[in-house]
Amino acid sequence: MDSDAKHTYATPTHQYDLARLSRTDLNSDNARVLRKSMRTSMMMKIALLIYAIAITVVAIVLLTISQLNKESNHPCRNFYDDRRILVQSSQVVARATNYLLAHQRATGGWGSITLTSQVVIALRLGSGINVARMVNSSSAVSSLSIDEYYVSVIKNDMYQANSSITPGQLAYIVMALHAMCKDTSQFFGMNLNQKLMNNLEDYPSKNFNHPYAYSLTLLSLCLTNSKYKSNLVHKLQVMQSSDGTWADLDTTALAILALNCADSSSNSAISKGIQALLSKQSKTTYQFGNEYTTAHAVQAMLSQRIPISKWNYMKVLQELMKYEIANEGFGRIDNTAAVLPSLASAVYLDLKTVTCDEPNASTESRIITIVYTVRYQCLPYVNRTDEKSVAVASKADSPMLTFMRAAEVINPAYRFTVKYHATFSAYTVEKINNISSQTSNQLCHWFLQDDVTNHEIMLGVSHYMPQNNAKIAFIYRRP
Repeated sequence: MDSDAKHTYATPTHQYDLARLSRTDLNSDNARVLRKSMRTSMMMKIALLIYAIAITVVAIVLLTISQLNKESNHPCRNFYDDRRILVQSSQVVARATNYLLAHQRATGGWGSITLTSQVVIALRLGSGINVARMVNSSSAVSSLSIDEYYVSVIKNDMYQANSSITPGQLAYIVMALHAMCKDTSQFFGMNLNQKLMNNLEDYPSKNFNHPYAYSLTLLSLCLTNSKYKSNLVHKLQVMQSSDGTWADLDTTALAILALNCADSSSNSAISKGIQALLSKQSKTTYQFGNEYTTAHAVQAMLSQRIPISKWNYMKVLQELMKYEIANEGFGRIDNTAAVLPSLASAVYLDLKTVTCDEPNASTESRIITIVYTVRYQCLPYVNRTDEKSVAVASKADSPMLTFMRAAEVINPAYRFTVKYHATFSAYTVEKINNISSQTSNQLCHWFLQDDVTNHEIMLGVSHYMPQNNAKIAFIYRRP
């Protein structure tokens, strides 16, 4: 057999074609055409390979993006992100509270009468602390109580012709005294409520000619449950501009709070004010201005129960917390006092129903009892609808986690497991009675709820401290 013929079955077609060419034919036209054809064929194969790789890469990228989008829009992702932000905010509230308490002076106050009143209000709303029942933490020998401070500042000044206390300051004073459960109609012989009424009727006057001070005064009078004339509400309504604002965003938020408290028929003015605030909200940081303005706007939104998804409340909180300075609150006492209630989801209107019951015993020794319930509402994913309730007791100011541990000792049906998050110094409940989110394939979760108000408790088991006779439930349901 010819030696060249050996390549007939042992080599690819183009090698076989070369084998047929003699050495003298390698430079012939046919050889050049064949070599060109081979190069073209090889380039096409390489191009097809590159194209296939590119298509594969694009497909992988698109699939990854699609998966990320699904995860970012997944309700469970939002659920855990919100919980993380709320845990952070509760820690910021604790730090801000300690910052304010540490700056109380030997005089009993925090500097000026206005600043002191703002701090008193913030501590009551944001932390539940009644400053009147708190011993002055100042180490000075001449430390005064908060009562002594207010008396020393206003008693000999209030009814003087050249009084240094402005109507706006008086409004803060009355709100603060009301927050401390003081009778502002008879505060050491002074009817401060009547003074507020007189100021509103005389508006505008010297040192009292701005809608902010007017809104604050009307709000303060309303919070004390005092009677007032309807024309005083109308005065505030007509101050509203055509764009829905009252002077500026701070004033707009405060006017909304005042009208909300004083007149339920002011819906149109309030609605225009809310829209004005929303139109000024940043689309990137979700803030309404600086921390002071944003704190006011948050109270306005919460007071009107505007859906939190409409104004991204969690994002607002997240951005607001960025203003915190290590060991310095929010930079200044007034800023810290302004922000504190908003971080705790509290509003000035909460002072209208403030609790003034005297404690029966010291917090350290008082034992309280709550009713704790475990309830299942996840049909058809978890085939049970029963619920179990038990009365458990512990020391006052104990976290919910302590009561849960007491319950599982009483009945194994309350057994639970938790996961510790070092970043937030907090526990989250993973399972109750061996049921977790995995049981329903991430469709249902455990939610902590106040069974009296049916409101979800956002702070979690490490930070929420039930009050005496509270009815608290853990409910397994869909978000």
